[in-house]
Amino acid sequence: MQINPVGSASINAVAAESKAESSKSGFSELLHDFLADANTQLQQAQKAEALLKDGTIQNMESLVYEIEKSDIALKLVTEIRNKALESYQDIMRMQV
Repeated sequence: MQINPVGSASINAVAAESKAESSKSGFSELLHDFLADANTQLQQAQKAEALLKDGTIQNMESLVYEIEKSDIALKLVTEIRNKALESYQDIMRMQV
């Protein structure tokens, strides 16, 4: 069995393909997807809390898990917002 060496052309093709994929999903799309996921988690936690109020919840662990997961997502969104605001303020304070 003969093993052929990898040519530089195939390495460049792989690099170009990965650049094309990364340009499709920019920062704004990534942020939008993250916010949508955080919103979904918050809605699931609200549904779990409603089940608890109704008394129809059977697994308390899953309820606590959903609530904590949404709490962490909300804290992360808040921190991202704070960092973005802080960065914006730093840019505005720069002298040109």
